[in-house]
Amino acid sequence: MEFGFIKEKSRIMVENIEIKPMWDIDEKIDRLHRMAVVSNGWIYPPLETGVHNFSEKDKFKVQPQLPAKFFTIEPTHSITIHTHDDEKLKFLILAYGFLLGLYLSPAEYLCLHRIPHEVGKLTGVILIKDDAEKGIYAFSRCFDTLDNERRKLAFAIMHWFLIGQSYNYVWDRFDAQYKVLDSIYKFSGLSAENHASRPVILADHFGIKKPQWIELDKSGKSSPLSRIRNELVHEAKFAGRPIGYAYPEENFDFEFVRFNAKLIPAIFGLRSNFLQADPTDRNTRAWNFS
Repeated sequence: MEFGFIKEKSRIMVENIEIKPMWDIDEKIDRLHRMAVVSNGWIYPPLETGVHNFSEKDKFKVQPQLPAKFFTIEPTHSITIHTHDDEKLKFLILAYGFLLGLYLSPAEYLCLHRIPHEVGKLTGVILIKDDAEKGIYAFSRCFDTLDNERRKLAFAIMHWFLIGQSYNYVWDRFDAQYKVLDSIYKFSGLSAENHASRPVILADHFGIKKPQWIELDKSGKSSPLSRIRNELVHEAKFAGRPIGYAYPEENFDFEFVRFNAKLIPAIFGLRSNFLQADPTDRNTRAWNFS
C-alpha cells in the first residue's frame, strides 16, 4: 500500500512489516518544493477558480480564487505486510505518521484542510536510533490483540489526534483534542468517578506529569479543562464568552496536544522519558523508547 507525504527516506523492517521509500521519491519532493502551497510547516489546499452566481456576475469584478475543499497528496512510501491486511496497513500508516509527527494517508485518499510536511510538527517529538522499529512493532502487536470495535477506536484516536490539528480555529482544535482524550479514556479501560477526573486518572495510571488545567477543584467534579469543554459543547461558549470572542489563559493549543501525545503511546504499551516531560516544556524531544 502506497502512502505519503514524507520527505525522509528511511527504510524500516520489523517482523513481517516493511516500509520503504518509492523509487521516484526525489521527483515527488522536487514537485512539492516547486508547486505546493506551503507555510510554517503546513501544506495547504491548492486554489481553485470559483464562480459568481446570477446576482453577483454584474456587480463583482474579481474572479474568486478559493481553497479546494479536498485535495490529494502524492505517495512517497510503500508499506507491505505478510499476510496482507488492508485495515492493519491503514492503521500502521497512521501509527507511523504519529511516530513522525505527521498526518499520513494511503495514496489517493482525500486530505482535509492542511497537512504538515515538517517531521515532529504534530507532536514535538522525533525518532532516534531504533524508535521507528520499536514503535511500529508495538502498534502492530497491540492491533493484533484487539477486537473489531477496539480496532476502530484505536484508529479513531490516532486519526483525530493528527487531523484535528489541521483546523484553523483554536476552539475547533480544542474540541478535536477533547474527543481524542475521551476516546483514550474509553480505550484504556480505566474507571473515573466523573468526567473531570478522567485525565487525572489517566495521568496517574501512566505516570504522566499533570498539567495544572486538569487539577480538580474542591468539589472533585470540575477542572479548568472540564469547565471550558462543557461550555463549548453545551453553551456555544469558549473561555466564558461566545465562541470567537475570547481565548483561554491556558495554552491548550500546545499543552493539550502534548498531553494526548504522551497518552497515545502509553495506551499502546510504549514507554518514553517524554511521558514525564514538564507540560509546559516547548523543546523538541526524542521518543527514545525503552
